[in-house]
Amino acid sequence: MALTKIRQIAKTLTIDRPVMWLVFALLFALVVYLSVVGLSIHPSDVTVYTRYSSFGDVHFYKSHWQYLLMFMAFGAFVVAFHVGLMAKLQAIGRRRAAFLVGWVGIAILIIACAYSLAVVSLGHAA
Repeated sequence: MALTKIRQIAKTLTIDRPVMWLVFALLFALVVYLSVVGLSIHPSDVTVYTRYSSFGDVHFYKSHWQYLLMFMAFGAFVVAFHVGLMAKLQAIGRRRAAFLVGWVGIAILIIACAYSLAVVSLGHAA
């Protein structure tokens, strides 16, 4: 039953070519994001501030470089969520909202790339 729903939603996405091209653009932006961020992460002994808490003695908590891989997972999550939302909006006939969600997804990836590269560069500077 779930496989038929997935096929039906994919069919509604491929019927409208501009929406389909926007999905491809979103996937291409994900590939670029993953390559840029993934190639800029290098193993090091430098720890990065990852969390702030108002509880306890220390307010800033540091983690090792493996935490930076979560930036890549965030990009994949953003694209999966936006493509799913675009498919749902397209299925209920909200084509303009699907376009808006697609463009917002690309904008979020661009902003996330800027933040990710800024955080990754902190590890190289130290």
